Amino acid sequence: MGFFPARFDWSPGDPEIVSEILFAVANVMSFARTTYVMPSHELLGPLQISLGKMLGDIARFLVLFMLVRLFLKTRGKI
Repeated sequence: MGFFPARFDWSPGDPEIVSEILFAVANVMSFARTTYVMPSHELLGPLQISLGKMLGDIARFLVLFMLVRLFLKTRGKI
């Protein structure tokens, strides 16, 4: 399309791709470190626990919602 080739055509050792991979790994490690430190903090620890439980509730709701939607879709109601 343009002057530069598509990213899928780049070599795997391209410096830009390698730097983006390392940046993504550093972000994941930073987030993991933050979640490791949070429970010991007096304000953020309870928030992390309640957030984890809330995410579980949201996941259960989405599963039920998708099941109901699948049922209605197979019945031709949607």
